[in-house]
Amino acid sequence: MIKLVFVAVFVLFSISVISVSFAATGCRRDCEPPTLGVLYTGQQVVENGFTINDKSFDVAEKSQTLPTTALRTGQPVTVKLVTYENSGATYLRDVSLSIGNFEDDRHKNIVATLSFKQPFTGLLNRPLVSGSDVSQMTSIEDPTGLLKDVKITSSEVDSYRTEITMSFKILRPLDTSDLIIQTMDAKRETGQNILYDAIKVGGKDITEKPAPPAKTPPPPPLKQLQKKVPLQKVECRDGYEKVTRNNGAVACVSTYTADMLRSMGHAS
Repeated sequence: MIKLVFVAVFVLFSISVISVSFAATGCRRDCEPPTLGVLYTGQQVVENGFTINDKSFDVAEKSQTLPTTALRTGQPVTVKLVTYENSGATYLRDVSLSIGNFEDDRHKNIVATLSFKQPFTGLLNRPLVSGSDVSQMTSIEDPTGLLKDVKITSSEVDSYRTEITMSFKILRPLDTSDLIIQTMDAKRETGQNILYDAIKVGGKDITEKPAPPAKTPPPPPLKQLQKKVPLQKVECRDGYEKVTRNNGAVACVSTYTADMLRSMGHAS
């Protein structure tokens, strides 16, 4: 009888402990979103989860203010994101980096977003091979042409951690701006980190101007004359030469034909 009471108390105590351990998050281990720093429990699983131009920082909070990194327009920028996915690195689906200003989800101004993506199909049931590249697809959302020379690559640190490297140049000055990092796994669990005041870009605007439109070739001489273009202002397209026949008609012909007509006295 004493043993039965002890077992019952132990079971109730165990259930109580389990309930408390998950009450704070409402989530078990397998629904943790990918993280660049700590789990729901506070356990740190990634050190130096964010690096910009060789300056590394722990991503310990959902939002934190970083010492501002001063950049110049046209300067190469390299950002590294180390992401831990508790189900395994092959279950990481999306890691994106946005540049802009963030107050909350309804009040934000995003000027550009770079994303590393892996497809939702064909999940692997084995650890990644050391040194292999797990990148599948990348996307760039840059409607104002802020960035140039964008390159996104990835490699596994181990079977749970993936390092995403994003390199680019910024073409226009920016006031102090935030970096917004979003992650998602195969179960569509999403995480978000806001790095306030992360960058500031000085220098001159070096946005490349679009090339001037190609010159439209002129229509045939007869159409130009029908539009009342004076005879002396009739133009020929590139590679052709204007000649005036003895009857006063104007034609555009090749240089060889023009020389032949003039030598025969049929045109001038």
